[in-house]
Amino acid sequence: MTLDESNEDDKTLVANEIDVLVDPQVERFIDDQVIHFVQDGFTISSKNGGGCGSSCGGCS
Repeated sequence: MTLDESNEDDKTLVANEIDVLVDPQVERFIDDQVIHFVQDGFTISSKNGGGCGSSCGGCS
């Protein structure tokens, strides 16, 4: 996950009034994911449990 400008291939989703750009290569994985904003970044977890990152780190 990174801050970036949109390009013509990206899909734009709105989550809690925030535009989220999704790369077409990962779009098929997003339906089951939850993005959490934590103090120093973001974590991503599955709606069914598990995921990457922690309250201190996050995905890079």
